[in-house]
Amino acid sequence: MASDELVKLIDKAIGGSIEAAEKLGEGYMKGKFGGKPNYEKALKWSRYAAKKGSVRAEEIIKKIESKNI
Repeated sequence: MASDELVKLIDKAIGGSIEAAEKLGEGYMKGKFGGKPNYEKALKWSRYAAKKGSVRAEEIIKKIESKNI
């Protein structure tokens, strides 16, 4: 993903977009941003989305925490 797309996702997530935060969490988990997984950032964005009620983000958190990714 191009860096400008990443910046747009981050801006949307900071602005309160649960969907953008989910995409960031999943993207960082799968290594879509930078070529390798970044579980710390994946958890950060997924926890943010989960606090806002995202079931998908809760699933991402569980995968990372159980190392079942």
